[in-house]
Amino acid sequence: MSRGRDLPFAPAAADAPGIDSAGAKRTVLVVDDDVDFAASLAGLLQLDGYEVAIAHDPDAALACLDRQAIAVALVDIRLGLGNGIDLVRALRRRAPDLVCVMVTAFASIDTAVEALQAGAYDYLCKPFHSEDLLATLARCFERIALYAQNRRAAERLSQIQRLEAVGQLTSGVAHDFNNVLAVLYANLRLLQERVADQPALAELVEDALDAAGAGTELTERLLAFGRVQATNTALTDLRELLPPLMRMLRRTLGDSITVSLRIDAGLDPLDINRVQLETSLLNLAINARDAMPDGGDLRFDACNVTIVPEDINGVPGLLPGRYVLLSVIDAGHGMSPAVRARALEPFFTTKAPGHGSGLGLAMVDSFVRLSGGRLAIDSAPGRGTTVNLYLPRAVAAQASGGAVNM
Repeated sequence: MSRGRDLPFAPAAADAPGIDSAGAKRTVLVVDDDVDFAASLAGLLQLDGYEVAIAHDPDAALACLDRQAIAVALVDIRLGLGNGIDLVRALRRRAPDLVCVMVTAFASIDTAVEALQAGAYDYLCKPFHSEDLLATLARCFERIALYAQNRRAAERLSQIQRLEAVGQLTSGVAHDFNNVLAVLYANLRLLQERVADQPALAELVEDALDAAGAGTELTERLLAFGRVQATNTALTDLRELLPPLMRMLRRTLGDSITVSLRIDAGLDPLDINRVQLETSLLNLAINARDAMPDGGDLRFDACNVTIVPEDINGVPGLLPGRYVLLSVIDAGHGMSPAVRARALEPFFTTKAPGHGSGLGLAMVDSFVRLSGGRLAIDSAPGRGTTVNLYLPRAVAAQASGGAVNM
């Protein structure tokens, strides 16, 4: 810090608390044409754990903003031949999320109002105590955290709206396709009666009927995806539902994928849409297969869990209570943090064009949310991926039965 001159702020008490940043990176830009003051202020902030950049004129401040991410700017209102208020306007134009605080020894109501109108968030008058400065910065970073939270909520709402729009479009297409299938199915049944005495033709008709039946099942799943609520729920015991699904997945995924199932004793039943649950697990299984191009192990685990208030920070939006935790665990290449952060976004995909729509995980997440639960992903490069579905148990569920291994 500067020696041999009075500082325009009073030192803080030794035990003055700093800002609890919860591990977040805190970057501050100090813009002041007084070289000694800027260095002293930067030293104080660095002692409190801030990362500080210094600029002595508007051009240097704008250049600094281009070089690195800055969260808060402390801007002197007089910068030699420059004007701090004009600089705040320029900084905010270049970085709209930047929080600016005016710092001046020439305080007046007019300059304070002008600074706030220019986009400054707060105002500090020299000389000031370091406690006042740190308290002001604490408010700035609380504002940044709140804005980030609101932005995430807005992004989530936008994703939900996009997914609902896709669902409505899917429902319309599926409904029309179902009408076409109904005509096709009726004519195939009539043709089947006509060729009953011709085995070769009868076999072809039977294959066509099977394909029409598969198409009908597909449209039912598309219609289920298009619904805005998880309708057609039924009391479901995963000990009965999952083993046949595992056999189907073994045939679908191929010999290179080893599918296993573990269901804990006393698993609670669910009140859930079975078709949507099966479709969700199929989507997850296909994603897991794609993540293991050379083959590997795919495991399904189901157990009862009780979520207490201390646990909910690990799964945002999950309310305390008793759930069935259904985990899909693969030994694939895993996700980077950047991919993991966007994995649930509709239309986001890392697959090549034509090999994925980016709707699979978004559909699963939507289904789980509509069922009253939450989805969580644990993944890292080289460690595989675990997708956890927290599904609320059926009301007044009775625990019974034993463990199942397949």
